[in-house]
Amino acid sequence: MFIDDIKNRYTYLNTMKNIVHEEPLDRPYVAERQIILHDALPAVLDKLMKERPTWRYKSTKPIYGSNHRVNELIIYDNDEELGKLWLENHWRDETLRYFFDNFRLTQQRQRHMKTFSTKPDVAAKRIVKAFHLKTPKERAADAHKEAHSVVNGIGSEASWPFRRAKMRIEDRLFEYAARNWSDIKQYLNADDMDFPALAEANEEAVALIGSYNDNNGVTVRIESNGAYLVSRRANDGFDAVTYTDATLTDHLRGALGLLKLVEDKGYISGVGARVNTNLYFVMDKKEES
Repeated sequence: MFIDDIKNRYTYLNTMKNIVHEEPLDRPYVAERQIILHDALPAVLDKLMKERPTWRYKSTKPIYGSNHRVNELIIYDNDEELGKLWLENHWRDETLRYFFDNFRLTQQRQRHMKTFSTKPDVAAKRIVKAFHLKTPKERAADAHKEAHSVVNGIGSEASWPFRRAKMRIEDRLFEYAARNWSDIKQYLNADDMDFPALAEANEEAVALIGSYNDNNGVTVRIESNGAYLVSRRANDGFDAVTYTDATLTDHLRGALGLLKLVEDKGYISGVGARVNTNLYFVMDKKEES
């Protein structure tokens, strides 16, 4: 039925009882409130009722204040929503316009445009032409879209707990493999893979990244004059200090000496990384720099 709902109350806006205003029951009921149709709507609605006597009209716009003139209606054929009709005054000359829209009109017109007419008979004629029940193909498309959303939701809801469990299992298996590689590698055809070394390198890389992200280290730039610009992130940007060979800390001197021996984009566990010839990141969890 057009209205068969225990969650909403309805105010009939015409004697035929096919135009209603719907509002939730949990909104306070105001007995003296007046809800009426906008004066300009009957000019279109009378023509639509003659052309399409089975259509129904519903207003759902929230009401504020004691009186309300309905200027926006959703049009239905039985229980199927066909589109929307509403009124607007043009900002330039205050001309009253009848706007109407549904999914077919949205697909046909250019972006950001609205379909309207200033003449009620023209608006009614165009609404009759554009508003009709969906075809079987259109209903099938809606059904697939709705099913797609639900199926994806089911998949996502089931997938995340599974992926989380899988990650936990994999973590435990990696730990076991790292401890017992000599016993299990014969089952994996992995004689050419040094899994413990790979696991150790991964841990070292993770520690390097963690040190950089947690600001447990400094960036050292060797300037063109041979000075060392040592910087660390701070609340207002960076704290930067320039050192010479004579004033450079022992920690930095030793770390740079080691890092200069590796290639660009290489690193040494627990020490830091070489970006290029003149730029280095040095770890210092105790702020030895």
